[in-house]
Amino acid sequence: MSSGLFATLVGLAGLAGFGAGFIGLGGGILLFPLLLYLPPYLGLEAIDAKTVAALVISQVFFAGLIGGVAHWRKGRVHKKLAGIGAVASAIGSFSGGVASKWVSEWHLLLLFGIITIVAGAVMFLPGPTAAQEQAEINEIPIPVMSLAVISLAVGAVVGLLGAGNFLFVPLLIFVLKIPTRVTIGSALVIHVLNGFTGFLGKLITGQVPFLMTIAVIIGAGLGAILGEKSHSKVSPQALRYAYAAIIVIVAARIWTTLLWP
Repeated sequence: MSSGLFATLVGLAGLAGFGAGFIGLGGGILLFPLLLYLPPYLGLEAIDAKTVAALVISQVFFAGLIGGVAHWRKGRVHKKLAGIGAVASAIGSFSGGVASKWVSEWHLLLLFGIITIVAGAVMFLPGPTAAQEQAEINEIPIPVMSLAVISLAVGAVVGLLGAGNFLFVPLLIFVLKIPTRVTIGSALVIHVLNGFTGFLGKLITGQVPFLMTIAVIIGAGLGAILGEKSHSKVSPQALRYAYAAIIVIVAARIWTTLLWP
C-alpha cells in the first residue's frame, strides 16, 4: 500500500468518524462510498467492495467506541435501549460478517442501495413530539420486542456491509419515537458491540487488511472526538436534516453505479 493511500484512508476515516460523533452515523454510510469511489479519482489504487466493507466495520467499531464513551459521560445514553440493542445487533452482525465472505460485490452494493432507500423512507414518518424530545432519559418508554427485532436485522446488515448502523438513528427516532439526542448517544454504544462482532466475523474469515485497517482506526478516532464536541452546538431538528441530506446524496451515488455501471 502506498503512503498516499494510507494518508487518504486516514483522512476519509476521519471524515466518517466526525459524522459518527456528530450525528450518530456509525460512519459507514459516508466511508463506504468514499473508499469505493474516491481513491481512483486521486490516482491511487482502487479498493474492492469486500475490502471496503472490512475497513468500514473497523471504523464503525473504533469511532463508535470513542464517540459512545463521550456521549455516555454526558448522560445521553439510555442504558436499557443500548443494552438490548447492542446484544441483538451483535448477534446479527457476527452472522453477517461471516456470511459476507460468500456474497458477491454486486449484491453488497445492491443491499447498500436498498437500505439507503429504507432509511430515507423512514424519515418521512413523523418524529418525536416536542414533549418526547424533552423527556427525562429515565422516563423514555422502550418497546423491547420491536427494538430487539430492529437491532437483529440492522446488525446483520452491518456484518455484511460494514455500513448499516445509519439505519438505527431514523428507526429509533421515527419508528420508536426515541428523543434525537438520546438516540444518537445510545446508537453509538450499540455500534461498538455490533462493530466488534462484525469485525471479528470478517477477521476470522480472512477479509481484514492490516495496514489499511490501522489507517482507518487512526482517522476514525480523531474524527469521532471532534464530531462529539460539535454535537451539542446543533439543534435536534438540524441534526435530523443533516442526516437526511447525507442519506439522499449517498443513495443517489450508489444507485447510479447499480443502474449505469
